Amino acid sequence: MATLVTMLLAALLVLVPGAARACACGAFVSAEDAEVQVQREVAAISWDGQTERIVLSLSALSNSGEAALLVPTPAPAQVALAEEGLFEALEEVIAPEVEVSYYWWPRSDEGDGSPTSGSDVAVLEQVDLGPVEASVLSASDPDELARWLAEHEYVMDDALAAAVAPYVSEGWYYVAVRMTADQSLSGQLPPLDITFDSSSVVYPMRMSAAATTPQHVRTYLFADQRMTRADASAQSTTVNLRYAGSPEPAAVTNGTLSELLEAGPYLTVVDQSFYAPGAQVVSDFVFERSSNGGDHREVVVEERLLLIAGLPAGPLALGAGLVVLVVGALGLVWWRRRSAGPAPQRAPNCATETPAPVET
Repeated sequence: MATLVTMLLAALLVLVPGAARACACGAFVSAEDAEVQVQREVAAISWDGQTERIVLSLSALSNSGEAALLVPTPAPAQVALAEEGLFEALEEVIAPEVEVSYYWWPRSDEGDGSPTSGSDVAVLEQVDLGPVEASVLSASDPDELARWLAEHEYVMDDALAAAVAPYVSEGWYYVAVRMTADQSLSGQLPPLDITFDSSSVVYPMRMSAAATTPQHVRTYLFADQRMTRADASAQSTTVNLRYAGSPEPAAVTNGTLSELLEAGPYLTVVDQSFYAPGAQVVSDFVFERSSNGGDHREVVVEERLLLIAGLPAGPLALGAGLVVLVVGALGLVWWRRRSAGPAPQRAPNCATETPAPVET
């Protein structure tokens, strides 16, 4: 990690209705009778050797107008709203190369803070960001953290409390992002920009062990070379390489992405899925330099029906071939007849027959 210039990772999580409130970066807490469903989560993380930056974008549904996202961090964090468009720009960068394969025959399917709490939970800072309110918390006891959340009308169930406990024992801090709305949360929530001091790049994943449904995570890593997962959870699932290369800075128009490319010009993108999070997620994500070199870009083969003058090439070629065959056969017959010439005529018999003798 000491040789890492900077790195970025983004986690993509899609949960079906009824899923647990745990997500890749932390967990949602809300009123006891409220339901929160995380539909999509994307997080981008960069590190300059001292400061870690997380740009987090969420899409969630809830039957309550209020919810809080709890994100553990190893040091107190600063929170702001992030620039829009980063993740769309990232998707453009890693878009697979398209190769076209043609087929000839139609198919059937076409058509500043000081503590404000006297308990074991301290509110280090509160930031009003308009549609969201962010609180930076410290906690020395997981039960006290759960009690504090309950006093503020948020409930952390037993599974989440158990997942938080290791962070508490290690002295981590928490960003509680309270999203308020006049109606139930729906759609994309404002992207958050979270920064904190860190001696290494760690993406908090251990709270995902409380999830009861599969989690699919995509990580984007910006560094000076190709990167790979180096944590215990990487051994419990398949890590699939999606992209490895140096994007062209001149082709990037998003300001945040340009900053990340300036710090770490090499991008590595990997996907991983956890179908039994409680058993598979045993650590946070950690990355190191990969011993495997070489660029990689996915190739998508796009199949298209080959057309000639707007018509399917297969039937058209078959029809043309039949026409040529018939015409050729007729021409062969005609040529043979022409080459043979007119039929020979039988010559008349000029021999004189001797008349039979006449009897007298």
